[in-house]
Amino acid sequence: MEQICRECGFDQSETLPSDVATELSPMSQAIGASVLAISGDELRRRPAATVWSPLEYLGHLRESMAFHRWLIECALSENNPLIPAVDPDESVAQSAYNDADPHELLAQFERRIQRLADALIALDDDSADHPVTLDGREISVALVARSAWHECHHHLGDIRRLGGLDP
Repeated sequence: MEQICRECGFDQSETLPSDVATELSPMSQAIGASVLAISGDELRRRPAATVWSPLEYLGHLRESMAFHRWLIECALSENNPLIPAVDPDESVAQSAYNDADPHELLAQFERRIQRLADALIALDDDSADHPVTLDGREISVALVARSAWHECHHHLGDIRRLGGLDP
């Protein structure tokens, strides 16, 4: 069961995957504009050892959009596939996003978010209910779609806050 995010207030539990698809492009644009508005030093600065930099959040989102699309593809091609947990902190640490070119990373993110949106638009009415078991919890394709949207919404707030873009 979905809940309202205590940190960012996100609650779109009734949103259909096709509607999520239409929300991803404006979200991508907002993330891109925010990243490009942050100075180089601030873009790569971690405020604490356990808090990612804005550029690392962008890298995580790049990975996350591909992962969500992959989950949907698995759910549609297999009967309730079992997917183990993923450790985003480990992935971000191994990827060295703070050394990446922000424009290239942003272009990769935008391509991945477009591919996810295309996959969501292509779903038929029955596909939204297909299950996938992620880390022992059965979830639907529709929830995977909303989770991707939530990731973008939530981390846009993180990027803006860390980059000094929100009051």
